Amino acid sequence: MEIVVQFIKLFGGLGMFLYGMSIMGTGLEKAAGNKLQSIMEKVTGNLFKSVLLGLVVTSLIQSSSATTVMVVGFVNAGILTLYQAVGIIMGANIGTTVTAWIISLNDISGGTWFLDLVKPTTLAPVALIAGAVLVMFCKSPRKKNIGELVMGFGILFIGMDYMSESMEVVFDKVPALGNLFAKEFNPFAGVLVGTVVTAVIQSSSASVGMLQAIASTGVLSFSAAFPIIMGQNIGTCVTAMLSCIGTSINARRTAMMHLYFNVIGTILFMGAFYGVQHLIGIPFWNDSMSATEISIFHSCFNVITTIILLPFAKGLVFLATKSVKETAGETHNRFALLDSRFHVTPAIAIANAKKTMIEMGMVAHENVVLCQAMLTSGDMSRLLDFEKNEELLDEYEIRLTDSLTEISELSLSEEESVRVSSYLRMVTNIERIGDYCDNIREDAIRLSDAKAEFTTRGKEEMAILLAAIEEITLMTVEAFKDCDMDKARRIEPLEEVIDGLQENLESAHMSRLKNKECSVEAGVVFLGVISNAERIADHCSNIGVAILQTRPETGVSNRHAYLRELHATMPGGYKEIYEQYQEKYAV
Repeated sequence: MEIVVQFIKLFGGLGMFLYGMSIMGTGLEKAAGNKLQSIMEKVTGNLFKSVLLGLVVTSLIQSSSATTVMVVGFVNAGILTLYQAVGIIMGANIGTTVTAWIISLNDISGGTWFLDLVKPTTLAPVALIAGAVLVMFCKSPRKKNIGELVMGFGILFIGMDYMSESMEVVFDKVPALGNLFAKEFNPFAGVLVGTVVTAVIQSSSASVGMLQAIASTGVLSFSAAFPIIMGQNIGTCVTAMLSCIGTSINARRTAMMHLYFNVIGTILFMGAFYGVQHLIGIPFWNDSMSATEISIFHSCFNVITTIILLPFAKGLVFLATKSVKETAGETHNRFALLDSRFHVTPAIAIANAKKTMIEMGMVAHENVVLCQAMLTSGDMSRLLDFEKNEELLDEYEIRLTDSLTEISELSLSEEESVRVSSYLRMVTNIERIGDYCDNIREDAIRLSDAKAEFTTRGKEEMAILLAAIEEITLMTVEAFKDCDMDKARRIEPLEEVIDGLQENLESAHMSRLKNKECSVEAGVVFLGVISNAERIADHCSNIGVAILQTRPETGVSNRHAYLRELHATMPGGYKEIYEQYQEKYAV
């Protein structure tokens, strides 16, 4: 019965270890916030910088598999080239060794008050207490994120301690199991064990942690550990291989490069170590291996393999290119950035959604320009482009809404949750701008088919209104793209000027109709256009407020309260901008 209890403790400890590592990675990622996206965007053709990038990002999210999956996503979206990707993959393999070094703190022997204090068995409960205090009592989102990180650290070590204790009892009760790790493994069987275990739990850091727990019992020999560690590095490629299913050809090649890197490194290391052991012998071959020595060997494997293969990066690209052949009919996927692979890192998934929304906004603005040309000059030459854009806007709305809804269900910081909610509102408003442009397109066709036209004064008024609409839509897209809060604040005063324009134009046009200066057909179209134009401005206003809501420092939380106060008090800056636009678009 005791052996059953110990196995339960063993797997319970593994569960705590994995959960702690997940919380640590999430806490680090949230604390890094948008910096993670800016880090990922600093990739250049410099291979050394790409390696450093992979190392830093993986150290932050505590998972080389997650980094590689993101790289597959970026290559799939056409943001990274294969050559840039290979450097990040190499750096990710080095970055994943950080967790093993943290775990190796368990090897601190203690003896003095200082060493006893920094031992994980002492630090774990302290970390849990400190993390709980930060999470429960601090209002600052950043401090809460740090609290999550610290708690993850504590849970990880408690899980590690559980695994170590239970393994010691299991090996004591079942000596044959302990002897298995004390003897030399068949190299290929060891590699297979490491590969399968890592592939199953989808984390080389976790499988190395399990091996370190075994090492803490003193039964693990170097000869047994060596091939298992090799296999663990190959097993971590499985996640990326699975993630590349259904992606572009270059994304599949990226996953293959990751596999080739680890397989070639394994072949080189095994050839060198078994060759030396066979020829002259390795003194520590049958000695027991500690958790710290596993960390050293794991780091040496990845660093040395990177040093050896870095000059042959183009060779890895060549191998991957030859392995994954070009297929006919592959086209660029404009929605690749919304790939769920990026959901492993919410900060990057949100940033990718923003990039896609910017593209959507530019399509909507293009349709504003196109429908203006159709109406004012009767130019229908790009009618097909307009219709394609309108269909595209509908698809953007569906894809972005689905993606942002999925992201909203992830573990997000408070600031990220607000941003995702704001983005969802923006997407709806951008699509509505497209709908009102489509209404203007229909009015333009109606006017053309009736061979009617506005009066000279009507044309002048319409040109002024449409110029204001073009400016407000472009300014809205640019404010969102550049995260420009000053520009976002200029949207509302221009929208208010457009409201006034609509009222004035409607009143003037009704007078022309009354005096029979304008045909009824042209009159109906005129009134429809100015109404649709005003609605476009309204949706730009909604987007402008949503942009302000993404930044806590703006103090904008409630849209209606914010607009009510603006219109009632017209603070100095607002009034000045409003008067500038009123003068610019006077009729």
